[in-house]
This record gives sequence, C-alpha cells and structure tokens, in this order.
Amino acid sequence: MLRSIVVFTPDPPTGVSGYLRPIAHLASAALICGVTAAWAQPASPAVPAASALDLRTFVQQIQASNRAIKSKQAERDIAATSISRAQAAFDPVLSASTQRSHTRQENTLEEDLIRQNLGVYERSGTDHSIGVSRLLPSGAKVEGKVTLSRFITNIKQNQDPGAISDVRSFYGVTVTQPLLRDYGTAITGARVRVAEIDTAVATAASRDAESSVVAEALFAYWDLAMAQHRLALAAEKRGMGERLLEQARSLNRQGRLSESDVADVQTNLALFESGVSEARMAVQERANRLRTLLMRPPETTQLLSVTEALPLRPVDPLSAETALAMAREKREDLRMRRLAIDREDVQVAYARNQAKPRVDVLAAYGLNGLAANERKALRVGTDAPTWNLGVQLSMPLGANRQGQADIEAARLRREDARLQLQALESAVASDIDTAISMMNSAAQRWVLWDGVAGREQLQVDQERRRLLAGRSDVREILFREEKAINARLAVIEQQVAWVKAQILLDAAQGILLERFP
Repeated sequence: MLRSIVVFTPDPPTGVSGYLRPIAHLASAALICGVTAAWAQPASPAVPAASALDLRTFVQQIQASNRAIKSKQAERDIAATSISRAQAAFDPVLSASTQRSHTRQENTLEEDLIRQNLGVYERSGTDHSIGVSRLLPSGAKVEGKVTLSRFITNIKQNQDPGAISDVRSFYGVTVTQPLLRDYGTAITGARVRVAEIDTAVATAASRDAESSVVAEALFAYWDLAMAQHRLALAAEKRGMGERLLEQARSLNRQGRLSESDVADVQTNLALFESGVSEARMAVQERANRLRTLLMRPPETTQLLSVTEALPLRPVDPLSAETALAMAREKREDLRMRRLAIDREDVQVAYARNQAKPRVDVLAAYGLNGLAANERKALRVGTDAPTWNLGVQLSMPLGANRQGQADIEAARLRREDARLQLQALESAVASDIDTAISMMNSAAQRWVLWDGVAGREQLQVDQERRRLLAGRSDVREILFREEKAINARLAVIEQQVAWVKAQILLDAAQGILLERFP
C-alpha cells in the first residue's frame, strides 16, 4: 500500500463521503466478479473473469517484468564488470616461451680472426624462458625472469667434433619506478576509481529508470481505477433511469404523467446507456495499458481490474524546504550528477599527472650460470652477477600542448557537470513546488465537491419525499439524481487527482520506490 497516498482512518466519513465506499466496492466487485449482465445487451458475448490487482502486487509485478527496468539492470550489471577489468591491471602476468633456433652468418674480418678463421658462424640451440611481471600501486613495474638455453656453435664443434651442447641460465629481476608521470596510488588506481564511479552511476540510473517506470505505472493504475468508478456510476445512472422509467410508465397508466414526460425519461435512459458503453470502453483501454506495462502475453485476454481503495481524506504535504532536502538526499538523478563531478575530478587529476615529464628509475639485477647440463646450469652462484641502475627522462621540447589540452578538456567537462547538477537541482525544486501546489489544489477541490455532493444528496432525498407527496415529478427526480451522481463523480476525480499529485511529489523527492520495499 502506498501509505502516503492511500490514507485509512477509523473515523466515519462526514457528509456525503459515506457514499464513496460503496461506490468503490461496486466498481471493483462489478469488474472482478464479471457482473455485467445488467450493463450489457443480452446478445453481447460473455466478459472474461477479471484479474484483480492490489497496488503492492501490481508494483511488484512491474518491477519483476518490465522490459525497461530489466534493461537498465542489465546495464548496471555490465558496468559492474568494469571494476574487475580495471583491477586486473594489478594482477600478476605470467609469460613463457620456448623456441628452437639456428643461426648462420658470415663473419667479418675481425670476427673471423676471433672465431678461428672459419668464415661463417653457426649457432643451433633451444631457448626457454619464464617470467612473472606485475604493476604495483606505486606505479612500479616489477618483472622476475628465468631463462635457460641449450646451444652449440661451429667453433666448439671445430675444436672437438664430439663436443656436447652448453647450457646457459639466467635469473633476473627488473624494476621500473616512475617518479613523476604514472607515479602514486591515485594515478594507478584512477581506472579502478572511474570504474567504481561508472558502476555507481549505472546503479543510480537503474533505480532512476525504475522509479520513472513505477510512477508511469501508478498513473496507469489510478487511471484504470478512475475508469472503473466512472463505469460504476454510469451503471448507477442507467439503473436509476430504468427505475424512473418504470415509475413514469406506472404514473402514465394512472393518468398522472403525460406521454412526453415518459419520452423524456426514455431519452435520458438512452443517454445513460451510451455513457455505460463509453465507460466500458475506457475501462478496456486502460486495462490494456496496464497489460502492456506488465508485459502480459498477447494471447492473454483476461480483463485486468484494480482494487486499491481511494483515500478517505487528504493529508497535508511536506513543506517545500523539507521535500527539497529529502530530494537532495534521495534523488538518484542528483546522485548521478554528483558522481559525474567526482568522475571528472579523477580525470582532471589524471590529466595533470600525464602532462608531467616521464622520469623513471631503472634497476635490474641477475645471476648467470653456464654448465654442461640444465641441473648444474641452474645452480648458479654469486660469482657471475649482472646489474644496472639508472634514470630515464622523456619529455616534449617546448610546451606540452597535448598535456595542457587534456587538462583543459577535463576541467571543462567538470565545470559542465557542475552546471548540469545546478540545473537539475533547480528543476527538482520546481517539480516539488508544482506537486505540492497540485496536491493542495486537489485537496481544496475535493473538500468543495464533497460539500456539493452532500447538498445534492439532500436535494435528492427531499425531492423523493415531495414526489411521494405528489408535489414533484419524475423528470425533476431524474435531474436531481443525475446531479447527485455527477457530484459524487467529481469527488472521486479530485481524490484521484490528489493521489496522482502525491505520486508526483514522492517521485520528485526520490522516495517513490521506498513506498514499495
């Protein structure tokens, strides 16, 4: 139940409001039970039994089946995968290779002197390597690598035709630590932070879309409720016309009413019949609208009906200031705009870092081994180390135009995000003011029409007593009863208008979905 919309009170209704409860029950029961025999022509086909929906069940079915909601939820789930994708940059990476190779090349004069005047140099071997690399939060790239090569050259074979292959091994670690560009956890984690923000935005967008769909569905629900009430009152008018027609014919047979008066009643009854047909069509159209929102299969022909009771009296809405404060906390679209600013803050910081020169500290250390077999080659000592340490600088000559352009673009996007947030906050304030005004106006009209309906019913009761005393006629009774029914219909219209304004206010505050946890 939408507690801020449908207000239940143990107090008995005042004035003519007591008529609203039986009218609501009449409309629902007539549609649910298929009591249409009194409304339809005898030749009409049977109307299928109605499927009744209370408000909470209806909203739950919308949330579970609506395509637009499901689509946004899928986008949210897809966006969530970007976090793992960004975090994967810090996962260790294994690289391994093995290859068989043969090299044959002519020696230079100098090489020929060193290589025993053989003229050519040949090398045949098998090379294996395996390494693990990883990016650290500081921006450092660390790689550990092991290589093992079994090879033989024509130089060794020339000295000893029966010589076996040599085996060379290497263990090494290489570290590259940025000092300016790409340095620090804020920069290496920027992709993860952006992915987290994008996921939060997608989640907020999903909730915002769900709120919009639910608001649209609630409007359709209450439109059907209004159509059902119109149908019930149209049927009541027809029943009243049939009753008065029988009474008019009886008076005509007694010579107390002219034929023209009877004809007037018949004419009004025909109009009432037309009103019932039109109201029934309106119910069908609005029920089909609900079926579309619920994504019911096209072969489903069961009539939908709604059972939620109308509020018995209006309640005062929140103040505009309180509602706006709640909207700032609860509205998903406002949260999306704030997240967009946070995203652009990350982008600005990243662009500023990327505009800095690249200064990296390079360090590497390794151990070499050489033996006649793999096992001995891998047992390297510390007598054959390899190491290097240095600094590498890279920067554009002159102004870094690309870096400055990236910074300016990021700053402009951030400013645009802030302006969009301000514009949305202004629009939200206007929406809240409009919804509150609509609620107050509907409540005022509700009270006024409730008084009118009460007075009209008193007029009907008085006119009936006058008819029994012979001081009135059937046409006057028909006129008075029709006015009374129309006044009650006007009360229901204002009740529905107030409910819709409440829905708008809840949506404007961002609390509509909280009504249906």
